[in-house]
Amino acid sequence: MRISKINLKHVLATGLFLQTGFWAQAQEQEELTTYSMNELVVTGTKFEIPVEKSGKTIYKLTAKDIEKNAGKSAADLLNEVPGIQMDGNFGAPGANISYFVRGGRNKNTLILIDGVPLNDPSGIDAFFDLRFLPVSQIESIEILKGGLSTLYGTGASAAVISIKLKEAKQDGVHGQVDYSYGSFETHQISANVNGKQDQLSYMVSGSLMDAEGFSAASDENSSSSYTKDGMNQKNANIKIGLQATEELNLDFNAAYDEFSADYDDGPFIDADNQNNGEQFRIGFTPSFDYGDGLVKLSVLLNTGTRAFESTYPSEYKSKNLQTDLSNEHQWNDNFKTLVGINIQKLSAKEILANPEAEYDDFNIVDPYASVFFDHSSGLNIHAGVRLNTHSVYDSEFVYNLNPSFLLPLNNELSLKLLASISTSYITPSLYQLYSIYGNENLSPERSTNYEGGVSFYLGEKLTLNTVYFRRDETDPIIFSGAPDDNGGWVSFYDNGTDEQVVKGFELDANWSVSSRISLNANYSYVTTDEESNFYRIPAYKVGAGLVVSPMESLDVSIKYQLTGERTVAYWDSATFASVETDLSSFSVVDFFASYKLINNNLSIYGGINNVFDTDFIGIYGYTTRGRSATLGLNYQF
Repeated sequence: MRISKINLKHVLATGLFLQTGFWAQAQEQEELTTYSMNELVVTGTKFEIPVEKSGKTIYKLTAKDIEKNAGKSAADLLNEVPGIQMDGNFGAPGANISYFVRGGRNKNTLILIDGVPLNDPSGIDAFFDLRFLPVSQIESIEILKGGLSTLYGTGASAAVISIKLKEAKQDGVHGQVDYSYGSFETHQISANVNGKQDQLSYMVSGSLMDAEGFSAASDENSSSSYTKDGMNQKNANIKIGLQATEELNLDFNAAYDEFSADYDDGPFIDADNQNNGEQFRIGFTPSFDYGDGLVKLSVLLNTGTRAFESTYPSEYKSKNLQTDLSNEHQWNDNFKTLVGINIQKLSAKEILANPEAEYDDFNIVDPYASVFFDHSSGLNIHAGVRLNTHSVYDSEFVYNLNPSFLLPLNNELSLKLLASISTSYITPSLYQLYSIYGNENLSPERSTNYEGGVSFYLGEKLTLNTVYFRRDETDPIIFSGAPDDNGGWVSFYDNGTDEQVVKGFELDANWSVSSRISLNANYSYVTTDEESNFYRIPAYKVGAGLVVSPMESLDVSIKYQLTGERTVAYWDSATFASVETDLSSFSVVDFFASYKLINNNLSIYGGINNVFDTDFIGIYGYTTRGRSATLGLNYQF
């Protein structure tokens, strides 16, 4: 029996419609985000497949989802995805952001920009800093939960966040201009021009953001108010595509990103510090379509500088050169393969003390292969292997096996089962290997991921998805120490002996009341057997949302989010000891509305975050945003 339409949504309770399914619309009158069974995703397999054939937990933020979140950063958007805590996003503009996905931290989550892994080789935990990236440049975001190092290499042990930047989509010349003003004297302006003419396509975009902000550190223990800590951001991006022949396509891209943020000395301690960062990247991506397959080469160079102006100043430079060559081949209707090799050269140095210092670097050469089996019975299997060859430590072999099964029970009810087992790794950073605390005998951190889930789809009205996960972590890289020969103490990085088990589950549901009204809810829970490694990570999060389109030109959404209790540790300067304390749970409600006019070319939009001005502690000793608002105009041509 062939099923032509099945609801396969994964809808977030926050009103961001991150769906993996179908919702019949009232054509152009319906603005709610939808997906059909043939909606294509790439993160779970690295090539395009219909979302219902993916056996991984994948959420998606589309362009429409992003448009309906005035005044929110990329970190704000990701914080509303089940199982993700973007710690610091409620703080002052430009505050440090930590990624906690399924109990993992920054090092466990890999960021892709247009399919290429990006990170900062100069950091202690090499990861991509989302403060560089403006929302105005983002077309969509796919969030894959669970380890997938077989496809993406180091860092993909808890999640992969794949960010696709905007590009030209239509013939002719098009573009848009957007301006918004918000609380804390926040001004944002962005513009782009894009088009296609014969074999040539192009996109040129730029954006500016400036926020006066508020004090990052809490002044509740001070007799006087602290100074404001603001942020500014500048971005430019160019994409050029050339269809050289019917088979050969050539893509070029270049981008410049810059941000500057004020920061304080620590919890409850004011200071006039500043963090300045800039990065430049240039890439070339040719591809050759030979009918049954696609050969693709991706070369990207990303350079960066980070400078900290404080009592303890520092400045770092980094280079990240990546080359990925792959061949995707469709052997028959049921069998597809992907083989490739990824080569990375990561370099970094601290230049303030010694501007002439040489770069520290290492090389990674990873061959990989995967197969995808698609059977008409509803059975799909994705499996892969990767050999991580590192210039410092021994080779590391990883694998994944991911079957799923879509079963129609009757004309209305369908059931989907998924399971996966995969191994992942996290390479030591250049800082952990070569800094004054470095240890060249480090091994990579390792983990094994297990996942199982079930989804129920009742026609086009009700969807229920739930998934259980477990991650066994070994060989953690820790900051350790030992006595030296002179009776002192020497500190260094080392592989710890403690093992950690992280486990939990996620649940989300959606009810399509009508073509204009949708209700949704989600719940996520995570726990570990090593609580001392779980500081600042909430055990649970809850969300709910209502999205309404009362008329063709008007969209309204209301979102609710509850973040559970967290245990934090801070340094007590009076006792010279680390002290644990528990932070209470908190909830916020956000509101957004947009109205289109002039043939839908002009949009007036506005949002209120933390509508009820809830007072809560996000990070101990630091201030959090109260009620804030944004009002803006967007014109498309």
